[in-house]
Amino acid sequence: MSFNPDQPLLDAVVKLTSQRELESLAESLIGAIISLTGATSASVYELGGELGHLSAKVLAGNNSQEPVGSHITPLESRPGLRACIEGLHTVTLPLENGHQIIHPVLEQGSVVGLVVREHHRAYDQHGALVDALVAVYANHQSLLNHQQRDGLTGLYNRVALQNWMGKALHSEENIERRASDDVPLGCFAMLDIDFFKRINDSRGHLYGDEVLLVFADLMRESFRFNDLLFRYGGEEFAAVLSDTDLDTALVVLERFRETVAQYKFAQLNQMTVTIGVAQVTPQLAPDMLVDRADKALYYGKHHGRNQVHAYEWLDQGRIAPTVGDQMQSYKLF
Repeated sequence: MSFNPDQPLLDAVVKLTSQRELESLAESLIGAIISLTGATSASVYELGGELGHLSAKVLAGNNSQEPVGSHITPLESRPGLRACIEGLHTVTLPLENGHQIIHPVLEQGSVVGLVVREHHRAYDQHGALVDALVAVYANHQSLLNHQQRDGLTGLYNRVALQNWMGKALHSEENIERRASDDVPLGCFAMLDIDFFKRINDSRGHLYGDEVLLVFADLMRESFRFNDLLFRYGGEEFAAVLSDTDLDTALVVLERFRETVAQYKFAQLNQMTVTIGVAQVTPQLAPDMLVDRADKALYYGKHHGRNQVHAYEWLDQGRIAPTVGDQMQSYKLF
């Protein structure tokens, strides 16, 4: 059998297009770039925010100075990254021992991510190859995003939530990180719009959809870029507050509850939300995590609505206080 010089490239494309998760897709792109170009380092970033307030999350890479999961902000302090984003084209920067090349990840004419690679050589002969790989990556990422996004609100959907749970709750890396650094894995919250059926019945489903759109926008504005936001179904939503302890999560969620209660929805005097939250712990079954947040949510639903409660507080016979209030006692379980 004769050797096909294009076989490594074809194998890389096959591996790229076989991925079903955004993180593994980014990892495959890094592997392809390093093996095909001999890059000393490479990283894939996901952009968030607007120009002037952009941040980037490292999805994959082998750069020890910017590990996977870390964030770069503000991007405006990095002239090479800014030039790539504003110019919509690849940028090359000189380094002390080589050069850095920044490729834009484009989706419908907008930069949604960046691919950065570094080489010791002064001359780069792989520019067209990497541009093509990044284009394949962008196309496949767009398809995965479409499959994992809610068609109405644009938030992640239930499929994306199941994928996150399957990976995050059984990750050896997360378990080891928590054991060594005592860093919380985060908190999982369920959010339910109060009396939403009345809105649909009295105003119609089109207006109900408008309320859902506004609610989703309020979520985007209120949570951090690295938090994950989902439409769970109907008027139910979910949020993963990454690397956040329970006390901090309660403050954030209480602030969001107040934001919703104070927002002036068209044709409505007020709309409120009830929220239940639970801590994310290693090796916790996905259905158990949802059940814990649900129990805290429905406690609030049955005790006046427009409240935030934590499963752990209720399980200990306490009520999560509204910010500034005193702790109360109540045995639920």
